[in-house]
Amino acid sequence: MVLGVVMMATMLPTMIGLNEATQGSRDQEENRRTTERKQRVHLVATCSLSQGTPELRQQIQNAKVYVGLDGKFYMTKHPSSSMVPFNGGFYQHPDFPPNNTSGMVTISGEETPTLRWVFLDAQTHEMRWGGRPDSQDHLCGPYSWTKDEQFVTLDGWEGWLAVRLPEDEARDRSDQELGIVDGQELWRLYFDQNDDGADLPPGAQGLEIQLKRVMAEQ
Repeated sequence: MVLGVVMMATMLPTMIGLNEATQGSRDQEENRRTTERKQRVHLVATCSLSQGTPELRQQIQNAKVYVGLDGKFYMTKHPSSSMVPFNGGFYQHPDFPPNNTSGMVTISGEETPTLRWVFLDAQTHEMRWGGRPDSQDHLCGPYSWTKDEQFVTLDGWEGWLAVRLPEDEARDRSDQELGIVDGQELWRLYFDQNDDGADLPPGAQGLEIQLKRVMAEQ
């Protein structure tokens, strides 16, 4: 019994040291994740080889996400002069618990660039941006990232869609006939919240995509 007490007394400082080291590593990792989540990023679309035709994949693969002045998001390799790249990231949102970073914001392309909320339109399933009143009654998160911290998730999964509506196709054909390249091959950003195709309108094209985080210039 005495020997056991002596051994425990000898081991105790070592056990305390190990626990403190483990807790220190956890705190350090949590601090790293918190700092990483607060960094501003651009978003880049990627799609698998099983999606669409080679021509459509070429339009989407590695296309940046842009903020349109109409309160919507677009993906293209030929942005119009009025578009600005998505520039934002995870942010504390009042709809979620204190000290969360479950919301998402981006800097807008308005005449006075402003930090705006990113949200999913509850009726159309299209991603939009705007002020707090604009986002009410729509899905404002929770946003997060995949286990490798590379790709963005919404409401726990990657349901992102790149969508072309019939009017987008008509506009592109008209622009090509006029020799205009500004803003061609635009794809809209949607989210398939219910995993049912997002109720896209007749004639729309949709490709499943991932949104990769790329650190923005500071």
